[in-house]
Amino acid sequence: MTEDEARQVLLLQSRETGAPTPLWSAEDRAWATRQAVATVGSDATPERFVVARAVVALQRLLPRDKDAQRWLARRGWHGAWVWLAAVVGLAAGVLADQLGAPQRVNLLAPAVWAVVGWNLLVYVGLLLPLPKLGLRAALARLGLGGDEGVSALWQRHAAPLMGQRAALVLHAAAAALALGLMAGLYLRGLVLDYRAGWQSTFLDAPQVQGALSLLLAPASFVTGIAVPDVLPLRLGPGGDATASAAPWIHLYAATLGLFVLLPRGLLAWRAGRAARRRARRFRLPLSAAYFEALHPLMRPGLPRALRLLWLSPLPAVTLFGQLLGPLDAPCTVLRSDEGDELELGPPPPALAGPMLPRVEAVPWWVFWRAPTVDPLAGLRERFDAVLLVTTPGVARPAWLASLGLPLVVLADGPSPEPPQLPLHALADGWLPDGRLLRALQAALPDDPRLPRLAAAWTARQQARFDAVVAELADTLARLACRREPVADDGLLGPRAVAADAARRALLAGLDAEWRAHGERLAAQLGMAAPAAFEGQAVPGAAAALKARVGEGRAAMVGGVLSGALAGLKADIATGGMTLGAGALAGGVIGAIGAAGAARGINAARGTERSHVAFDEAALAAITQALLERALVMAFGRPPDAAARCLEPALVAAQGALATLWRTRPRRADDSADVDALARLLRRPLAEALRQALAA
Repeated sequence: MTEDEARQVLLLQSRETGAPTPLWSAEDRAWATRQAVATVGSDATPERFVVARAVVALQRLLPRDKDAQRWLARRGWHGAWVWLAAVVGLAAGVLADQLGAPQRVNLLAPAVWAVVGWNLLVYVGLLLPLPKLGLRAALARLGLGGDEGVSALWQRHAAPLMGQRAALVLHAAAAALALGLMAGLYLRGLVLDYRAGWQSTFLDAPQVQGALSLLLAPASFVTGIAVPDVLPLRLGPGGDATASAAPWIHLYAATLGLFVLLPRGLLAWRAGRAARRRARRFRLPLSAAYFEALHPLMRPGLPRALRLLWLSPLPAVTLFGQLLGPLDAPCTVLRSDEGDELELGPPPPALAGPMLPRVEAVPWWVFWRAPTVDPLAGLRERFDAVLLVTTPGVARPAWLASLGLPLVVLADGPSPEPPQLPLHALADGWLPDGRLLRALQAALPDDPRLPRLAAAWTARQQARFDAVVAELADTLARLACRREPVADDGLLGPRAVAADAARRALLAGLDAEWRAHGERLAAQLGMAAPAAFEGQAVPGAAAALKARVGEGRAAMVGGVLSGALAGLKADIATGGMTLGAGALAGGVIGAIGAAGAARGINAARGTERSHVAFDEAALAAITQALLERALVMAFGRPPDAAARCLEPALVAAQGALATLWRTRPRRADDSADVDALARLLRRPLAEALRQALAA
């Protein structure tokens, strides 16, 4: 793929690594995969598929993700950087001659030797396996900032490409520096009279002559200019150079060309060519776990189906929600969103019996006879493991030991010894399938398809779990808010006969809701409600009377008491002259106040009208019964085991549930109440399932 395509792929990978987010959900990921397959076809190469998927996905992701837009718009490389480096190097080379004495070439200390020496060290470093440090590494990381996740991915995968581009910039700058030095020498030589000389405290003329002859030998050979005699060029203290520097300038320029300009130019050309090739054919490790999990197109060498040899003497076995009998053809029992399949296959007819027909040994003297075909060889190629059902008193087929495939055993017995799995529990629902997947992962630890299949199974069970919890919360909210009104008989409050009738009506409604809940849950799970639950009463569920405080009775009592007290006070204060008016006024005021207080109490208690409802103890019993039913119906737990698993989890949630019952609203359609119940019910149910799965 190209560099731009790789940037899109890695940007999408950074958003899909980790848990789904509101910007890019699991549904978005599945949609992008479907669209890419529809675009490239089912026979496309991994490169075509992953690029098409990134293009499709970014059409949906980029409008949501501003950080992704900015990172994708930011370019980590510009071709103008090479020209800028060349201009800077050229200018530095032209100006380098100003660092020495004016109009004089010091034969032992010109800038030429510093540049040549540095470049020779660079060549040695390029030949040695040294890490890329310093300026080159900094240039390779240039322009990769911004979004931390995708920048780290890009830096890791684009390091070879960016390293070549950094090398191109540095080689171009070094070549331009040498060219600038050469140009500076010649340009100044045209308008100025340069003289050559040398000075040294420790070297004499023969030593200097030998060193310069050796260093300038390649330039002398190329230019045909002999190295001049250096003895007359030695300068004393305060002396001035008098010999012309022309031959030395030619030799130094040729040395720069041979040791710097030409090698650096070739290295820059090589780095640029490698960078263009890598940009056109950007390589990503498509065998990594992230890419392999996208779709079967990403793993062309790995079959889509994980095939298990199914050996079962029983007429019917429930596995992953399917009723399986003797197989005549392969059967797929589980699929993942990435296209992986768990497939059960029947054995060949020759192996249907308990024993493999004995193969006679061939004597050595008839070696010319055609070799006997091993009937097990085909099984080893077709299947990845064996799923064997055993029953008491039946021995395993003898040929299984010779087959050499991983073996998972389902034992049709009450308590098989590990690592065998109990077969009878597979018909009980959800948990045994999880144990079977865990056993397969232990038998095939390196198979990349099993984690994806297990994730698909987990997602399916999570959706089932969420639906069950939602149904439980909805049912429990309706029961918690259910009320049966009780008629009041004026001043004396509710009648006892009416209260008993309301209790019976409330309990009858509980029984009806219990049956309706069982039917809804069974329909949701695609099964029939067990007969044991039909008409079963919830133990401990009793209706409690919530009597209304009679406002008339309160007004009467309050009026009599306050009237008498007010009349007594008025008579005492006036010497009996009120003639009962004080008592009358006090009674009216007291009645109004008492009636108002009674109404406030009724409003606070929710007893504007007398009714019967379930109290906290009854709701606790109903909650436990509903959760036990869910564990039995949806998740295959026996009733006694369900009760044991739920007990500690319900004790932990008892306080939060009690608070919710005390503050529950009076309407069953309050979504906040249902959501709060769902959050509280999820914890004990999930904890019970975790304990059961670990058992």
